[in-house]
Formats: sequence, C-alpha cells, structure tokens
Amino acid sequence: MHYKRKESFRYTFTEPCEATFRLIKDASGLTAQEISKKGTCKIIDISPHGLKMFTEFSIAIDKQLHVELHFTIDESPINLVGEFVWSHKKLDGYEYGINLPSDINTEQLIISELKSLRRKSMNLEK
Repeated sequence: MHYKRKESFRYTFTEPCEATFRLIKDASGLTAQEISKKGTCKIIDISPHGLKMFTEFSIAIDKQLHVELHFTIDESPINLVGEFVWSHKKLDGYEYGINLPSDINTEQLIISELKSLRRKSMNLEK
C-alpha cells in the first residue's frame, strides 16, 4: 500500500460533536452578511481541511452559501467559516460536506484538540 505522507487524516467521532451554525452570504468581505439564525448540528467527522455535519435543516447549498460553525472538540472553542461542497438526504435529516479554508492556525488547533481528545480517551480505556 502506498502511503501519502502529505495527505491529511479524517477523525470520526464515536459520539458526534455538538455544534451550532449559521449561514452567511459573503465570507470573503470584511463583514459577513448573516442570512440565518443559529441552528444546531452534529459534526460526524473532521480533518484539518474539512468536516461532515448532520442537521435536520435542509440547506440550498447551490446558492454559494458559507457556513459559520462554533464547536468544541476537547477544551478550546473553535469558530470557523467553511464552504458547502455536497449534501445527502438522510432518513431524519441531512448530511453536508464542508470545505475549510487553508489556515495554519486553525489546522493546528484542530489537530491539537483531536490529539488531546484521543489521549483522554486512551487514558479512560486503561
């Protein structure tokens, strides 16, 4: 098997991570225009470059919307803006793939939080 050293990993939560989100219209400007109130979602899996979230809300992702997410993996709160890539209808809601911007600080925060969470779960298993 060929190992891709530069390819990022994806961490799947055993219990999905609770999060809140809101839709915004333009994340590239100085101020993002809010177009929805906060909603709740669950993050199913995450990598430094993207995540999969589940929510009961149907979102028209073809309108080039961005999503602002607020969640905590282990201890530090994480606030970021991502872009919808795909959606899948599920029995009781919708799954969405979200691409995260390339930001070294955010990537390092996600990685360190995942490492901390994993260390804690390993200590509980002992």
